[in-house]
Amino acid sequence: MAALIGMSGDVKGKTFPIDRDAITIGRSKDNTIPIDNPTVSGHHCSIIRDGDRYLLRDLESTNGTRLNSKDVTESKLRPKDLLQVGSVEFLFDADQTEAVETHSYAEAHVEVAPGPAAAPESFANISPFGARHKESKGIWLLLIAVIGILALVGMILFFVKLVTTP
Repeated sequence: MAALIGMSGDVKGKTFPIDRDAITIGRSKDNTIPIDNPTVSGHHCSIIRDGDRYLLRDLESTNGTRLNSKDVTESKLRPKDLLQVGSVEFLFDADQTEAVETHSYAEAHVEVAPGPAAAPESFANISPFGARHKESKGIWLLLIAVIGILALVGMILFFVKLVTTP
């Protein structure tokens, strides 16, 4: 039997079996799977079972329905598809025998670089924050030294005052 597995929000970890010919998902209480989330429309989408096939249909929702990160109005569901209803995510789980069609990877585009591959000379540009600025290192060292000297002078003055006070 096919099911939706909650992947985020209040439905995370919950399993919703698709045990009817049609189920609806939305914020209204009369849905088969009610979701109390402001990004979900009252009647957001439906899943229709036709034999061993499952069809996802958006019900003109405000925030749309996404299947595997693509906006859809109607699409066939396949095992391991990621369904996003507003900001709530589900994993469509079904036996492989229930899936008539399998994923097609014909859309994949492989780019082959000309010439041999080589290791980079430096990994300095791998950080998402960019390379470190070497000129700021001197400023930091100077700042730390000044703070250290001020702290040392402050401690000496404190001990002098402590010793000289009767």
